[in-house]
Amino acid sequence: MSGAEHFFTDLPYLAGQLGLSDPAIPLSGERAWYITRDYVSASFDLHLRGISQPLLDGPKATHPEVAFQ
Repeated sequence: MSGAEHFFTDLPYLAGQLGLSDPAIPLSGERAWYITRDYVSASFDLHLRGISQPLLDGPKATHPEVAFQ
């Protein structure tokens, strides 16, 4: 995720809720939380439930921060 830096946890989200956002990290904790939720849910649906997930097919305009390699 572009702009997420190393903080791929709940800490940036919780800090943002307390008004303690780090301006050095351009991606808000809330936005990172939504992106993480979307991709984890899509992955579970695909691999555990066998439901096709177009979100996992490649870059999406709704999630421009996510790079596929």
